[in-house]
Amino acid sequence: MKRAVVLQTDFGEGNVSVSTMKGVCRIVDPTLEVFDSTHSVRPFDVLKASDALFYVIPFWPAGTVFVSVVDPGVGTSRKSCVALLENGSYVVTPDNGTLTYIKDRLGIKQVRQIDETTNRYPTTRDVHIFHGRDVYAYTAARLAGGVIDYEGVGPEYPVSQIVEAPYVKPRKLADEVYGMIADSSVHFGLVTTNIPFRWLAECGMEYGDNVNIRIENAGECVLEEVVPIAKSFGFVPEGCDLVYNSETSMIEVATNRRNMVVERNLGDGADWTLAVRKA
Repeated sequence: MKRAVVLQTDFGEGNVSVSTMKGVCRIVDPTLEVFDSTHSVRPFDVLKASDALFYVIPFWPAGTVFVSVVDPGVGTSRKSCVALLENGSYVVTPDNGTLTYIKDRLGIKQVRQIDETTNRYPTTRDVHIFHGRDVYAYTAARLAGGVIDYEGVGPEYPVSQIVEAPYVKPRKLADEVYGMIADSSVHFGLVTTNIPFRWLAECGMEYGDNVNIRIENAGECVLEEVVPIAKSFGFVPEGCDLVYNSETSMIEVATNRRNMVVERNLGDGADWTLAVRKA
């Protein structure tokens, strides 16, 4: 059975370069199913790319071939690779930090460097700025269509050598959980962390409880307040802040029918942290 190919990039929605990636896939095998995940990853942000993959991968069939192209080092000595995940799916990507959350949270069984002597689109070998089309889409299509097996990607190297992007790892104390704000959605104003929601119950904080949240930017407090833990937005009044379980089972904070990110000028990344403790 042929595998689907799922594409994500930082090219921007509607960018014609995505069409060329799809075209290469169809040249390799006209019967392949090729889908878009997102092309709005923040430019050059490999940790955002990793977060987007972590969000999507569990909800596609095992064996799906994901292509992630967020590649500020394109054309340099950074590796191009295909990671075989614990669930049997694949990620085709530059090894530049994009696999960080996949390794930590989903598990990687094996990783292979792409052999570009065979797994590279033949007519563009003098082009060094678009590996998304010429290496990743081409290799993904060959793998998904059965032209090559996984061993045909190229030589294996240790999973321990995968490049990991720096980030704040979550921690759990007796009465507090702490971690990084992984995403701050401007569209809905959702503040998503990398802290597992289940940790709240493990620290004695349940639905209906009020908790103290503290958001810091580079160590400086920008928001501290007491809010309820609720199942969803409709359990609190309009304009009320709440803590709840995100779609990826991480702690998320928002304001019901308001945009917390815009109104409070919140960001994300390694400088932005959230702590939740018993009130």
